[in-house]
Amino acid sequence: MNLIETVPQGGSGIEKNGLAGGTSFSSTRSERISSVLSYFLAYIYTGIYYYTGTRSSVCIALTAILMITITELIHREVPRSGESWIWLFCFCLTVLSAVLERESVWNRGEVILFIHIFAVWWIISRAGVLLDGRSGHLLPLDALNGFMIIPFGHFFLRVRTLFDGISGLFRNRPARKRRGWGWTVAALAVSAMLFFKAADLLLSADSGFQARFTGISEYLRRALSSISDLFDETVPERIIFSLLVGCWLFGLISGSFRHSRSVLEAERGYMADILQKLRRVPSRLWALVIGLFSVMYLTFFILQSSYLFGAFTGTLPEGFIVSQYAREGFFELCKVISVNFTLLWFVTRMTSDATRSSHLFLVPCLMLLAESMLFAVIAFSKLLLYISCFGFTPLRLQSTWLVCLCFAGCALWMYSLLTGKPAFRKWMVYGAVTLSVLCLV
Repeated sequence: MNLIETVPQGGSGIEKNGLAGGTSFSSTRSERISSVLSYFLAYIYTGIYYYTGTRSSVCIALTAILMITITELIHREVPRSGESWIWLFCFCLTVLSAVLERESVWNRGEVILFIHIFAVWWIISRAGVLLDGRSGHLLPLDALNGFMIIPFGHFFLRVRTLFDGISGLFRNRPARKRRGWGWTVAALAVSAMLFFKAADLLLSADSGFQARFTGISEYLRRALSSISDLFDETVPERIIFSLLVGCWLFGLISGSFRHSRSVLEAERGYMADILQKLRRVPSRLWALVIGLFSVMYLTFFILQSSYLFGAFTGTLPEGFIVSQYAREGFFELCKVISVNFTLLWFVTRMTSDATRSSHLFLVPCLMLLAESMLFAVIAFSKLLLYISCFGFTPLRLQSTWLVCLCFAGCALWMYSLLTGKPAFRKWMVYGAVTLSVLCLV
């Protein structure tokens, strides 16, 4: 399966790369303009890492503005999905957080990471190249497309677009005018040589004129020297870095526009076939496995009830202080929830379609999710006791967000099992929006 095959997107003149070997390339006017803008975009982007403080924040803001401009310019005729507004909102919030240097909850490196994730997700959502048509359970493959396959599959698209634009200037002119360009360049070259020869003779003929010209040449030399000082030892590295970054960014933005919808359909069908082949395990076996997990958790709740639920009543186990009680086991409980999520993912993907709607299958799954929600509530009670005694810190706010995300995941998964409606996208949106809002705290 050719993952970088491209076909026309709403008109003629778009690249075709088939398996037959014949290729023809033609770029749109928007792509040619965007390819030039992408050089400025990439160079400004690299300033995020070469500068610190306010200058870095300005580079983040300008990068966001240029990225949105180029994306909208190339995809202006592509229908906009409602979901793309959500990712654009999250992208803008995290950019605003970095510009305002709000680092009370997440540090700057984490915020910049979030900016990259939201930017890529907004672009592939805006371009309509999400495999399922929207965010959902194919998230890993969408991420692979957005961060690897599309940008690297179209890594040299910017060069081809620029070459097509330059060659188009000559293709659209009559042959006589094209020959005239060559003679014009030759005439200018000869004139320049004669001009400098005449200037040299005048300098030799008149010492006063030579003295005046020496002052002008010194001024020009100092001006050129000050310009060359800008190209210190880091700038060549930055230029090279920006060229690579620009190819990746333009490959992502314009490549998403050119990425074949037939390839997306093939990928979607291929994944559907794989998932269908996984549905071979009887639901009774999975019900037994989930039942064993549920019994283990229920036993844990009964035996450790006085320890686990002490935070609800404000009573600490003997020999514990608040900080020790709050920290001990918090992240372990969150990891237990992640283990349960992993188990349920395999269960829901590998249970045969004919039996997974039965009560024998649903009841153990709902029980496991209910116990996971109880784990989240216990972890939150520990955290709340800690915060009430010692106040908020960035790590405690991050922990609060994490445990709320776990609880929301359990609740939405229960909703999906009971109604049969997909809820993973709702969980993604909840996590993304709350994370980006937390960046501004």
